[in-house]
Amino acid sequence: MIDWFVQHYHWQGLLVHIIGLVLVTKLTWWLAFKLPVVQQMRQWNRAEDKPKKAKPKYRPIMKQTQKMGMITHLIFFLLLVPFVITLDAQPWWKYFSDALLILLVYDFLYYLTHRFIFHGELLKRVHGLHHQARDISYIDSQYVHPLETLIGTSLFMGSAVGLSLWLGDFHALTFIMAEFIFNNVNQINHTKFNVDRFPYKIVNYITTKHATHHIDMKRGNYSTLSPLYDWMFGTLE
Repeated sequence: MIDWFVQHYHWQGLLVHIIGLVLVTKLTWWLAFKLPVVQQMRQWNRAEDKPKKAKPKYRPIMKQTQKMGMITHLIFFLLLVPFVITLDAQPWWKYFSDALLILLVYDFLYYLTHRFIFHGELLKRVHGLHHQARDISYIDSQYVHPLETLIGTSLFMGSAVGLSLWLGDFHALTFIMAEFIFNNVNQINHTKFNVDRFPYKIVNYITTKHATHHIDMKRGNYSTLSPLYDWMFGTLE
């Protein structure tokens, strides 16, 4: 058992994954916040977040959510990724197509979960905690029940690991791209953003779409990364 573990545990790929994800995330955010318009949006969100942080209910929930997120990510990093990751060279397009496939499968599973479980009878009360935020800003991406954080993160992990077990190991670059988009879009879609011009229109669309979902518990827009599944199943608003 130990020999099998040592033989199949690809710690080099894990190391590349973690370092690459940290560097890409920090570099992207550093470059983004060099733009004056993004700095303005950041200040707007900080101003909206400040009175929310002062409410006694926010910090305990945020701490629990962050703790759950850390635990699930550690499981993903340390116990799953090393067995399904590779550093072997691949055609350039495969890094992107594999990342896209992971995100499409995840978003489909999240759409179903969000629509029929979080907005269904099973976990409506759990998800209702997050929906207490009607006028969302950045901080509300972290105002989530820990169980919902566990489920959402597990859906992404399950999509990535399940597909790799089926199709073969994914390259570290594929995991970096997929997880970067997963982590950041789920935060960005809660921000206040009002810049409806190129090249910011896509961010403006993402935030507007999710803000509409938060108006009440009866709105559509259940997918989290793209409008594809809401469009396909008639729940796009």
